[in-house]
Amino acid sequence: MQTFRLGADVVDIDVLVADARDRFHLEFADGVEDALRANSALAAALSAEGVAYGRTTGVGANRDVPADDHDGGHGLRLVRSHSTGHGDDLGEAVARGTMVVRLAQLSIPGSGIPFEVVDALRRAANDGRTPVVREFGAMGTGDIAPLAELALCLLGERPWRDGTVAQYLDHVEGSGALSFISSSAATLALAAHGAVAVRSFMDASLRVAALGAAAVHSNPQQWSPGAVATRPSPGVDRACRAMREVLDGGTWRPARTQDPLSWRVIPFLAGPALDVADDLAAELRSAIGAGAENPRYTEQGVVHHGSFNLTSVGLRLDVVRLALVQWSSASLARLVKLNDPAYTDGGRFLADGPAGSSGLMVLEYTAGSALETVRTLADPTSRHTASISLGTEDHATFATRGAVALVEQVKAARVVAACELVAAVRAARRREQSELGEGVRSLLAACDELPTSTDDRPLVDDLDLAVRIVEQLGRAAWV
Repeated sequence: MQTFRLGADVVDIDVLVADARDRFHLEFADGVEDALRANSALAAALSAEGVAYGRTTGVGANRDVPADDHDGGHGLRLVRSHSTGHGDDLGEAVARGTMVVRLAQLSIPGSGIPFEVVDALRRAANDGRTPVVREFGAMGTGDIAPLAELALCLLGERPWRDGTVAQYLDHVEGSGALSFISSSAATLALAAHGAVAVRSFMDASLRVAALGAAAVHSNPQQWSPGAVATRPSPGVDRACRAMREVLDGGTWRPARTQDPLSWRVIPFLAGPALDVADDLAAELRSAIGAGAENPRYTEQGVVHHGSFNLTSVGLRLDVVRLALVQWSSASLARLVKLNDPAYTDGGRFLADGPAGSSGLMVLEYTAGSALETVRTLADPTSRHTASISLGTEDHATFATRGAVALVEQVKAARVVAACELVAAVRAARRREQSELGEGVRSLLAACDELPTSTDDRPLVDDLDLAVRIVEQLGRAAWV
């Protein structure tokens, strides 16, 4: 089992996905415990001398109300009242990621949280515990509802995901309650999994596009190094290399000087999508590694701030989703061309059998339906806001909704790509195999499960298989 050192090792999107799969053993790096204990003592001293939001006061609109903690129950009341989430469970991987992100953040001195609270979370994570993380309860200004429920799991007041109750923490005081829930750990974990899904999807769908390019005898100049040089970027270079990895070695004569735009501009559709996905990954790494609890306790005093705001993440999530619209729109356009005899030298809709056979005609309907879902989910959440808590908290980024939308959007985009894959495989199988090159033949071999029958028949099972193949192609390219 791999060991991850909290307070030393960097958490990025790949670490979160790898941990969800392999469950790292989490340990504090040397000096972390001492640093957290010292900061907790500093926070206690600073709070005794003045006002500290959430510790000596209520929260939200109650920020001006001194907290009555005569019974020591202020912290417990805080997490109980904030455990208000609802909706679908975002899944075990996101729940595990939420815990790891929160541990990484709380291992940075400054939150003032007691070490015992952080250690309780670490022990629960090492025992394989995960909470239910509900879809609704965060607006991109802090995941207070899901993190409050996680706190209650640690306290033994709420069951873990598996239905068991296991207590890791005896009590939570005001010194630990707000510090624990003052984070967007769940949003960042969900966005991280979405970012990895985008990268894997783009790798897979570029292979699908390349297979179709071979089937229509595309002009390879369109993804040559010379094409990259016209408007270079890391993403454009990566997209062109992905196309060449599949298509190099093909010996066909290009059927056209210039292919339709849906093939010709692949580097400049996929390239920007890859670039903005990388930008999202970099911003997530920065946000995960930030100590953004409000307030922060420093040698200079108590610092109240708003850096928990996730506008930087929300904007990047919006741009990635818009980029996927561009890419998926071109996927449907390529599917339509693959169904056209002018491009494949086959029958209409790649159909065999009696005249009037429909072949793959209605795959275009399925792809169009999924594409509209991709478009709908691209609506920028950063153009929305809200004013709550008696108008005190009068701004929201809704980055959380952007992360949810991204995960769902990738699922729909896979369906569009799977429809294109079914047509590309059928069209490529009709070409002279020796002229396709080793890369295309290997890709066709990876699609062997797709039926070879071209008679009119239900395509539901074909499409199920194609979606799974797209997922597998992405994993192979990523790993």
